[in-house]
Amino acid sequence: MKVEMSLNPINVNLSWIDYLRGFFAVIVAYIALRCLSVARICKILKVVKHRCYPEIDHQEADIVWAAVRQSSFFFIGRVACLELSLAFMLFALTKGLSATWCVGVAQEPFRAHAWVEIDRQPFREVDYLEQHFRKLLTV
Repeated sequence: MKVEMSLNPINVNLSWIDYLRGFFAVIVAYIALRCLSVARICKILKVVKHRCYPEIDHQEADIVWAAVRQSSFFFIGRVACLELSLAFMLFALTKGLSATWCVGVAQEPFRAHAWVEIDRQPFREVDYLEQHFRKLLTV
């Protein structure tokens, strides 16, 4: 069974600062997920997110997503949906913008997935995501 879990990459012109911020966000997300519990990460995100009032718009989110995705290719460690979605959140929060970090599971076959929501809609995800995955965690 073939299941597509992400969409095609987008073409956005990024500045070198965006590349650096994206790479830094990937590194911090990678280290945080290996050194801190998910509960601790959620508490940190809630505190920082509380100070970021505007929700990120789709144009800015495309830039953040492209920076994180493209920067992750230069990272030596494993970078999958959990690391990428957390890196997206960290990058957005450094810009003073907010989004929602979600982690969920699906049954038969069992799968786990992490994603970001903007305006209560999954961002850059397949359409059937909400039908198959049950949210376990949202920040």
